[in-house]
Amino acid sequence: MTGTVFGNVAAFASGFFSDFIFEPIKNMTWVDILDILVLTVVLYSIYLFVIDRRAGKLAVGLAIILLVFALGNVIELRAFQSLLSGSSSFAITLLIIIFQPELRDALEKIGNTPTGLILSGNKDKAAGAHTVYDVVDAAVQIAQRERDGALIVIEGSTKLGDYAERGEKLDAEVSDKLLTTIFVDKSPLHDGAVIIRGDRIIAAGAKLPLSQNEEDEQLKNLGTRHRAGVGISEVSDCVVVLVSEETHIISIANNGMLKRDYNRGASDFKDSETAMAIKKHLREDLFRILTGGDSKELEKALVWADEQREKNLKKSGGARKADEEAPADDVKAEEEKDV
Repeated sequence: MTGTVFGNVAAFASGFFSDFIFEPIKNMTWVDILDILVLTVVLYSIYLFVIDRRAGKLAVGLAIILLVFALGNVIELRAFQSLLSGSSSFAITLLIIIFQPELRDALEKIGNTPTGLILSGNKDKAAGAHTVYDVVDAAVQIAQRERDGALIVIEGSTKLGDYAERGEKLDAEVSDKLLTTIFVDKSPLHDGAVIIRGDRIIAAGAKLPLSQNEEDEQLKNLGTRHRAGVGISEVSDCVVVLVSEETHIISIANNGMLKRDYNRGASDFKDSETAMAIKKHLREDLFRILTGGDSKELEKALVWADEQREKNLKKSGGARKADEEAPADDVKAEEEKDV
């Protein structure tokens, strides 16, 4: 009996390697190579997506069941095969229910543009540059105050209107003065998040979902504000700037990851050179995530934006001047008519 089992296994292995490995390699073309590369990228992407989530352990369990099922076919475990075959009719539905949060996240990520916000035009980059400067200036000011923290969400290609509805809806130009005012301790909106779309604040005091990552040791030691900041970055491609009211540390959350090495506390901002270096680091990281651009592009975007603002001011000034002169011309015409 044992010899028969091992004989079946050996025959299966020999046929498998011959039919699915050796023969395909002999007849392989460049299309087959491309096919393998694409499949490798897809499978590796699925692995990276699942391994960092709670579904990782579920996926391992599923893989073990499939492996046992394959072995059952090889050594002909008829009762076990019958059990699994009978449950296959509802297995797909069950898997969709179990992996529903992960499937939703995956579809949202596929729908997102590959490089985050992709602010590629001059106008968009200019708006992003000014937003970066105002947000960083506000974060640094808030980090130097006692009992004040901040949660600032810069929207990506995934719209956050659902979360904006949970707060106080605004339509205001981004400025460091407005942001620092919102996050004053005991103010009505300081506990929630500010949501920014382009260079406009669209909501304040918004409630965000908390991170579902229970294995991150860093998050376990942080409060609700940071868990909310990481949580919203797990379900969208936004960029989140956080300021801890206890440690005064500034952090950036993106794609479920939290970066906290910008400063060690409020004392870092007492030295002007250190403060400038921290601001520079924050601005460059934010602008790179938002646009994919470097520090030189950041400076170019700011120059372009300032030039456009000057042109707009001149246009509005000329229009005001024309409006002021128009009544005088009308009066002069009336006087000539009377004469």
